[in-house]
Amino acid sequence: MQIDTFRDIIHWTRGYHQQLSEWLRNSSESQQDERARMLLDYLADHEAKLSRAITAFEATDNLNALDTWVMEFLNKEPLLPSTNLDAPFAEMTAEQIISKVEEEHNQIVELYKFLVSRASATPAADLLEELADLEKHEAMRLSQAWNRLTDI
Repeated sequence: MQIDTFRDIIHWTRGYHQQLSEWLRNSSESQQDERARMLLDYLADHEAKLSRAITAFEATDNLNALDTWVMEFLNKEPLLPSTNLDAPFAEMTAEQIISKVEEEHNQIVELYKFLVSRASATPAADLLEELADLEKHEAMRLSQAWNRLTDI
C-alpha cells in the first residue's frame, strides 16, 4: 500500500489491526497451551474491536486533516509483514505473545508520535494525537488483561 495522505495512514493502521486479529485467531486454533490459547482469543477479539474503532477515524468530517499529504513516511511504504502467515503465534508462549503484541502497539504509537512532530502545524496533528492516545490506551488495556490472566 502506498502512503500519500493521513487518510492512508489511518486506513493502513485499521488494516494492520485487522490482519493482526486474523493471525491471532488462526494461531489460537493451533496453540497447545490453554493459557496462551485464551490469550490469543482475547487478543484477536481486542484487535478486531480496535480495527473497528479506527474505522471511525476514517469517517471523520475533518477532510483537511485526512487529506493532508505525508511527505516523509518510511519511503511511502509502511513496514508490514509481506507474507501471510497462517499462525505466527502458535508456537509462542503466552509471555512471548503479549510481549510481541505490546511491541506492535508501541511501534504504532511511536509512528504516530513521529508524524505528530512532523505535522504539528497541520490540521492532522490533533487527529494523529487522538490516534496515538487510542493506541496507548489499548496497549495499557492489554497489559491489564495480561496481569489478570497471570493471576488465574
